[in-house]
Amino acid sequence: LRRQRQMCIRDRLNTKNKNKMKVKHLVITILFFIGMITVQAQRGERPDPKVQAKNSADTWKKELGLSDDQHKKVYDFLIVSSENRNKKMQEMRSSGDRSGMRDAMTKLQEEADKGLKKIFTKAQWPKYLQWKKDNPPRRRGRRN
Repeated sequence: LRRQRQMCIRDRLNTKNKNKMKVKHLVITILFFIGMITVQAQRGERPDPKVQAKNSADTWKKELGLSDDQHKKVYDFLIVSSENRNKKMQEMRSSGDRSGMRDAMTKLQEEADKGLKKIFTKAQWPKYLQWKKDNPPRRRGRRN
């Protein structure tokens, strides 16, 4: 009788431990999936054009010595340029033409450079071109 009681107590303890392990595994699995969802959500986000324009204008003000008036013109130009680029890229994505997208991006970049050239002075333009060489755009990895 005593031995049966001991075995019964031991079985209850084992059951409690098993339940605790199941809960731990469940919590770890949930945390893993939350992490995966967070990573996936961050990957799809596009940076705000106004924040990008401000960062670029601030950087160029320091690097190229832009005046306050030039800084404002560059900021406004970058916002308009970004909106145009996003609209054009949305149209190109719906068509699915990859080579057309590449050509359109090249053309949009050339147009942006023409607009910036009108804002920058003759002394600032070569500095901008050098800055562009030294700081190439970060591109996303190729998707298969």
